[in-house]
Amino acid sequence: MSYRATVLGASGYAGGEVVRLLAAHPLIDVGALGADSRAGSAVAEALPNLGWSDDRSFATLGDAARDAADVCFSCLPSGALTSVVEQIAAPSIVDLSGDHRSDPHWVYGLPEYARDKIAGSRRIANPGCYPTAVLLALVPLASAGLIKGPLIVDGLSGTSGAGRTGQDDLSFSGLHGSTHAYGDIPHRHVAEMQRGIEAFGGVTAAVSFTPHLVPMSRGVLVTARAVLGSQVNDGDLLEVLGAEYAHESFVTVTDRWPDTKSVAGSNRAVVHARVDREAGVVVASCAIDNLGKGAAGQAIQNANLALGIDETCGLSIAGVWP
Repeated sequence: MSYRATVLGASGYAGGEVVRLLAAHPLIDVGALGADSRAGSAVAEALPNLGWSDDRSFATLGDAARDAADVCFSCLPSGALTSVVEQIAAPSIVDLSGDHRSDPHWVYGLPEYARDKIAGSRRIANPGCYPTAVLLALVPLASAGLIKGPLIVDGLSGTSGAGRTGQDDLSFSGLHGSTHAYGDIPHRHVAEMQRGIEAFGGVTAAVSFTPHLVPMSRGVLVTARAVLGSQVNDGDLLEVLGAEYAHESFVTVTDRWPDTKSVAGSNRAVVHARVDREAGVVVASCAIDNLGKGAAGQAIQNANLALGIDETCGLSIAGVWP
């Protein structure tokens, strides 16, 4: 049995990545692609990486929403889905924006910790890229009683995390050879991290988070510090992480610090943790592709679960190298 997917906001980075992954998906066909700013123009102009001919064009969001599909991926900016959601014909929606991550009527779609709720769900809120990496690194340690708050998190992101924009500070000349912190304190992702640590790890903790923009196109690396909750060593931490993710297809526990290059183009997360005994903290790190496990890849993983497909279908753990 095959399924059909609609993609709203298909001309952006996350939307384009959803389309790329769907183009190779064996069970989900690409349906209407909505992009108001490019309606009527060839998909190949915005997404030349697909290798498609010019006979496929973008539709308006309204027309795409009404497409008879099984699942709709909304890759629209925050607040934009509201104006079109009632028009969506597909019974299942995966929202990649932050609009519904705290909405009780939507399932928070972190498959490793909400798989049973996602299966068969019709409203799935895809987690943010930073919270995904933070939760995958810390939840096993929290649930094992090895850490407690406060949590101090530094995040590094490639420029595609800001979306397809013409901002000067995201241009090559503005970013090359430079990096900087950005966002407000507290950052908008903090509440999502706190909810996730409490819901999945059983720890209520304040989170101090500082994201940084680095000169690469894709990838997210988070390094989190948490107060030691018990006397453990590096081996204990890796044992807990290894046991937690032993049967997870998309999470790899490594004995060295993870890097973003090795996960680029994949749906894989790589995690590692060590004890800083002198400071009395655990240092945990996770690398993901912000457009993969941090957005489009995880969205397709969620859609697979919602449709009753093997969640690994159409997704890869192999990154692009070099």
